Amino acid sequence: MIRGLPLRVTRTTRLAIVASIVSASCIAGAGAFVLSSTHTASADDRPVAGAVDTRVERSAELPRPSTPDQVDTGALDTPALSDAVPFAYAGDSITARPDSWLHQLESDDRLHAVGGYAHSGYRADQVLAEIGPVPQARVLVVEVGTNDVNQAIPTERTIADVDAIVRKVGAERVLVVAGPPADWTWSHWGADRRTGQLVLTDALHAEADRHGWAFVDPFRAIRTADGAYVPGTSPDGIHPTAEANRGVAAAMADAIERTAR
Repeated sequence: MIRGLPLRVTRTTRLAIVASIVSASCIAGAGAFVLSSTHTASADDRPVAGAVDTRVERSAELPRPSTPDQVDTGALDTPALSDAVPFAYAGDSITARPDSWLHQLESDDRLHAVGGYAHSGYRADQVLAEIGPVPQARVLVVEVGTNDVNQAIPTERTIADVDAIVRKVGAERVLVVAGPPADWTWSHWGADRRTGQLVLTDALHAEADRHGWAFVDPFRAIRTADGAYVPGTSPDGIHPTAEANRGVAAAMADAIERTAR
């Protein structure tokens, strides 16, 4: 029974009222890549007050995005030069999807993924539970937190899990990746995914600075000032397109090489 509704209201009417309430409560609401060990906020990092935006906001009236079960684990069997940079990866669907930056780098013989774990839909703590040590990695790439934001996990808990992933993998150096853009201003856990990604990115950058790790935002060219995807660069408001991932992969390759030096 819906609080405040009399019992004589029909089930159909109650459902219609619930749909109206949910719809009303879900408010609908670029660039060079950055590799940095010092955080300086810029206009690209924050929403621009009063900016004109003609995008259609993602709302509760749109279909809920689905993420197929995609997993990468261990070394990737890719061609690599004898002096290729050995790196490990820790990630979610931004890393695990077939057209992700990781898989777009499979043909880059300057880099070699020697271990790691990435699982679509996984929070940072779930990646932590599955990943193992990869001491032979020169660089560990940490790309987690998207699903933490979606599920309204406190940012400090996500950061603690990032620290634990780094300790568990045991790579020589660490590269922390910014949170991706998000068109969605809601989630089924009550989170504003777009704003949450900006908060997560700030926290990840600050944590990288604190430990002396490298930090990269490979999404700057496809992120608008308020944190959404540039129109045409995401099929679902959560993941980059294959074409957009080519630019993300190029930024990641450069960041991994720089971190390894």
